[in-house]
Amino acid sequence: MKLLLCLTILVAAIFVVHGSSVSWGRRKNNDFLLSRQVEVRSAIKNNFWNIDVDFPRADTENYYKISAIFVYDNFKNSTGAVPGLWAGGPGYRFAQVNLRSFVNVGLNSTIEIYGR
Repeated sequence: MKLLLCLTILVAAIFVVHGSSVSWGRRKNNDFLLSRQVEVRSAIKNNFWNIDVDFPRADTENYYKISAIFVYDNFKNSTGAVPGLWAGGPGYRFAQVNLRSFVNVGLNSTIEIYGR
């Protein structure tokens, strides 16, 4: 029983540490793409990237309600950024997604926002 608990904690820690694709909300048939943004940054020695992606962009307006946000890790080995939804999101007309890379690792993520 104790071994099973330790294995479960270890597996959970591995999934939290590795960058991955994530989604918030649910996309339906009548939703359409409001925004697609690709963020690519090169690795920095002994440092990391911390990027905020805002929707709508500065000096623009959004008249649609967000229904789903998808963040795709474009690295095939799951070493990409760890995404986080900091503000807004599904049910709102705005969103702020944070992308944080690992130390000595670059960043390559695609953010798609759907709404109706």
